[in-house]
Amino acid sequence: MKIMRSGPPTTHDSVLWRVPLDGRPSAAWQKAFETADEPGTACHPKRVHFEPDSLTFRAQEREVTEWVAAIDRYIRHANEALSAVEQTARNAADRAQANTDQRRQRATDANERFKDL
Repeated sequence: MKIMRSGPPTTHDSVLWRVPLDGRPSAAWQKAFETADEPGTACHPKRVHFEPDSLTFRAQEREVTEWVAAIDRYIRHANEALSAVEQTARNAADRAQANTDQRRQRATDANERFKDL
């Protein structure tokens, strides 16, 4: 399932920021989010904490714009990674179904060939 940021960051103390998401990220999506690599920046995906329908991070006000941009990149990375995993699973299921269909067709063909015996 594709997850998107659904609003701007909010805070109650100008240090802990909450970013709303439009869905509940799965464990696999969160893991993909955390694997986004961004060397050379103060932002890091492992410094983001997940809540059921949002995520939080700690930053000073001057860093919030950079953090939100980074979070948007991490979200894109997670969506792309999960999409690739889901496509691989769909392809495997399609191949398995094609194999099953072929086996069934061979059995049907064999039954047809020998129906008059």
